[in-house]
Amino acid sequence: MGRIRSCGYTVKVLLSKGFVVETGVADLETAFVATWVSPAGSDGAVLGLIGEYDALRDIDGPFHGDQHNAQTPVAISAALSLKAHMESDRVPGTIRIFGTPAEEVGPPAKTIMYEAGIFDGTDILVRSHSAPETAHARAGFGVCCLNINEVKYVFTGRPAHQLTSWNGRNALEAAVRFYTSVNGLRSTLRPEASIQGVIPEGGIAPNVVPARAVVDYYIRYPDEVYLEHMTRMIDDAARGAALATGTTVEIDRYGEYRDGIALGSLEELYFAYAKKLGAPRINEVPQRPAGYEETGWVTRDIPGIGVGVFSSRDTYHTKGMEADGLGDIGHAGFRLDAQIMSAILYDYLTNPVLRQKVAEEHTELQSLLGEYHNRLREVYAPEISEPSSNDPIQPN
Repeated sequence: MGRIRSCGYTVKVLLSKGFVVETGVADLETAFVATWVSPAGSDGAVLGLIGEYDALRDIDGPFHGDQHNAQTPVAISAALSLKAHMESDRVPGTIRIFGTPAEEVGPPAKTIMYEAGIFDGTDILVRSHSAPETAHARAGFGVCCLNINEVKYVFTGRPAHQLTSWNGRNALEAAVRFYTSVNGLRSTLRPEASIQGVIPEGGIAPNVVPARAVVDYYIRYPDEVYLEHMTRMIDDAARGAALATGTTVEIDRYGEYRDGIALGSLEELYFAYAKKLGAPRINEVPQRPAGYEETGWVTRDIPGIGVGVFSSRDTYHTKGMEADGLGDIGHAGFRLDAQIMSAILYDYLTNPVLRQKVAEEHTELQSLLGEYHNRLREVYAPEISEPSSNDPIQPN
């Protein structure tokens, strides 16, 4: 597979540049951590860079329509520049490069790595991403593609030949009832709700009662509080379908994407460097905050930023963006990304005032995010509260 080849080549390059590399971290075959410690010592900050190498799914096969294939080369370029300055200036500190596979297809690798403690001890994280313009985010919290729960519902029945179908329990019938029930729920959900689902498994032959069926849903909402309410409703619909058909259902929440924290102190620094270095297609209007990577969880614990100067004339997840990523437009943007990432990390390493400012802002936004969730629970009540004794209908 491409990611295995890409990971292997990346590890080989990093080893040749003096990094110590641990592969297979968090039990992920193509995840790694590459570490380099300054000859001046490890007393300084631990600087993290994120690399990805996954492709997008398409009916014609995988393709790099989001330019994630450039992220690891950009991270390595930034790290080598940073390494050279730390060596020449005798600055203590540590550089870590994190190889994070399969970000576009759940479960998100960075969430798994985060839960396994792979990012522990890192003071700041940076990464790059493709962009149709050079813009920056305002401070706050948010996510690029809504908060998401990725959930598989596995229905198990009992197989039987159609001549004696009464001896079976039809898992596909349960899946279809469930799918229909979810469609019926849409009218009672808030208008911002988004639910996408497929039935990837539904039996082996028309004349055999299906003993197994799988429904895979992406459940999305702008905030994670109401998202949990939606997910509970959908879970209950699955249980109801199983009960009605004499089957069982296993609910597997295999992926989560959550709001991340964007720091104004780092966003302004990035944007200043982008303009200073001549990045094209500057958009001066601050964009909505979205954290520095898709999973959100990491940004809540570790401050950081995602940089992305203009690298494509087309938008995200397109063949045009893939083509630009292989040409002069993409390469020019990637070089600027690497320069900016290296400069931000060196400033953070050598400027205690900046480190303090970043830490204080991150702590403040962590607190505001918690307060925001608490207020949402009050606003949404009672519809997302647990059933009370005053409810006219109690579930069994």
